[in-house]
Amino acid sequence: MYLKLAKINGIENIDAFLNPLSNVVHSPYLLKNIDQLVEKIIRAIKNGEKIIIFVDVDYDGISSAVILYKYLRHFTDNIELRYVERSEGHGTRFVIDQIPLDTDLYIAVDSSSNDVDEMKYLAENGIECLVIDHHAITNDNPYAIIVNPQQKDCKYPNKSSCGALLVYKVCQVLDDYMNTYYSNKYMDMAGFALAADVMSMMEPENRYFVKNSLKNIRHAGLRALFEAMNSDINNLTANDFLFGVSPAVTAATRLDNIKLGIDFLMCDTHCPEIKGFVKELIKANEYRKEVQAEALTRHKPFVNPLDKVVIIFDPTLGKGMNGLVAQELSKTFNKPAIVLGLGDEEDTYAGSFRGLDEFSMLDLLGECKSVIHTGGHPGAGGLSLFKTDIDVLRQELNDKLKSFEADDSLLYDLEFDIGEINEKFIDYLNEFYRITGNGFKQGKFLIKGLFVSDKKLMGKSENTVKIDCGDLRLMKFKTDKEYYDNVPVFAEIEAVGSLNINVWKQYKPKFKVVKTNQLFIDDYMVPN
Repeated sequence: MYLKLAKINGIENIDAFLNPLSNVVHSPYLLKNIDQLVEKIIRAIKNGEKIIIFVDVDYDGISSAVILYKYLRHFTDNIELRYVERSEGHGTRFVIDQIPLDTDLYIAVDSSSNDVDEMKYLAENGIECLVIDHHAITNDNPYAIIVNPQQKDCKYPNKSSCGALLVYKVCQVLDDYMNTYYSNKYMDMAGFALAADVMSMMEPENRYFVKNSLKNIRHAGLRALFEAMNSDINNLTANDFLFGVSPAVTAATRLDNIKLGIDFLMCDTHCPEIKGFVKELIKANEYRKEVQAEALTRHKPFVNPLDKVVIIFDPTLGKGMNGLVAQELSKTFNKPAIVLGLGDEEDTYAGSFRGLDEFSMLDLLGECKSVIHTGGHPGAGGLSLFKTDIDVLRQELNDKLKSFEADDSLLYDLEFDIGEINEKFIDYLNEFYRITGNGFKQGKFLIKGLFVSDKKLMGKSENTVKIDCGDLRLMKFKTDKEYYDNVPVFAEIEAVGSLNINVWKQYKPKFKVVKTNQLFIDDYMVPN
């Protein structure tokens, strides 16, 4: 079966893809400026200079900063973190007033490659600037030493790296210079950050680091959070992280509590605070889900089906939630989505976009004259525009995408009869899809011969439908009561979705591990 799945996904060497070895890992010395950047850090350490690390507000940003901070603490105590909340924005310009003028070395991670004016200001005040970043470079920045594989003449092959992986590479070179071995402690953090930042999972180096993270969790806090979310710690998949741990950590930043995310990721070894941090993160994530579901329900009726891009304005959501709501709208309507709120200036709107795999939404917005600024990744990022130009943007996008029609077909890889589905079969399939993400999605399958014996509407927002079909439970998330009402009972159906096993630890009346075969469905149909 793996041969069929490999052919469907364009994979030539199955074993190399599923089990990447260390020979796919690139030398950090291929990164432009890495020796120069490392030498500046070593000089600062040896001279007892004051070092400030800027923390960006997403998972990759926090991981990058924590890795570098924890690593450098092996050599110096004269080091501090500086950060702002997500509602304030991304980049050095938002933290510039927090940088003491007695700072000797400023290091921005996972951001700031294009912050020329800010770096110039710091440099003119005698502060040396370093940047370790992976985002697109749009401006020359002579005021900082930059390690970023997106630089035109950088020879580092993996252009789909993330901030934390690059920081890890910097730490490897520091180890070489200092004759130490501290960087290995943070390898799992780098791998998880690759997954969280939606980097390509067709890139062999990325797959190597993510697989290592799933198999060898060193980080005590992450292990505790996986366990609290009922993940099978000895059989983790990328989805356990992408749909569990990662959203829980970023929920804190989306609620303007970046300190909680930082404090949690600082717990790489066991400490008594972990239990409390885990509880707070899960609580924040549940609240995030409620806000997200409510916003989707509220805005769905007002989306114009003729627009090529969903554009809404909602100042109540805040910068932390704009992207998530845009993501839900994009999935619901199968088209790009933009969610705007109030901008930094009185006459502007600012918000987030989510795109489709078929083209780069970042590039498309960059071509729109109504857009003041855009940045991020091809499928996810931010933008700003003047309030008076929102209809201009809508028209620009409709014109640029007038010949584009998103494929809303219900696609699947293979089809099976319900009689073929059991725990062993699902485990076999899921081993192929253990490392999924950008470019390599979880497999979707058509399951035939399903008989609906019962159904239930679940969740605080009543947006989850459970459908019992004998030994297989169907789950439909982020839906509504209308969908639930339409599901037939005591009837045969076929359904398309991803197979998985829910593992639940039951403690009363006596302890046992309960396993349920599940299909997370995209949709179902009643056969003729």
